[in-house]
Amino acid sequence: MIGYAANEIFSDGDHVLWLLARRFVEAAPDYDKETKTLIRCHELARAVGELLGLRVCDGKYGFVEHSWLWLSEPEPEIARYNMPKILDVYVPGSVPQVQLVDTHSGLCHRYLPDGSRTDVSERIVGELVGLFKTVRWELVRS
Repeated sequence: MIGYAANEIFSDGDHVLWLLARRFVEAAPDYDKETKTLIRCHELARAVGELLGLRVCDGKYGFVEHSWLWLSEPEPEIARYNMPKILDVYVPGSVPQVQLVDTHSGLCHRYLPDGSRTDVSERIVGELVGLFKTVRWELVRS
């Protein structure tokens, strides 16, 4: 079955971006080889966003510090009622990890935009971007 969101809310272009993001995330390592720490959403979102041409938003997912991607450019003053759709490459506590999120459905209450992060590792973002550039994209129609 193909649900309402897949049919009515997200465009074919949104689905292509989601498929590409999934390919990138599948290729990403679990840990940063230098620091031996888990790859965080903050670096992962920035690397995927750079390759897909999407803007990163830093904020909170519930009470968790989080970063995600806007599928279109947000209004200058982001209100809880006019946020763009979201491509989240590392949804906390959820499977699948990479998800498209409709912000107009009332289900987006968990995403709270906030100021930009200052602790992002540009080295990790750069390494991820380099890795993702080597990923082959083979989209299979189902």
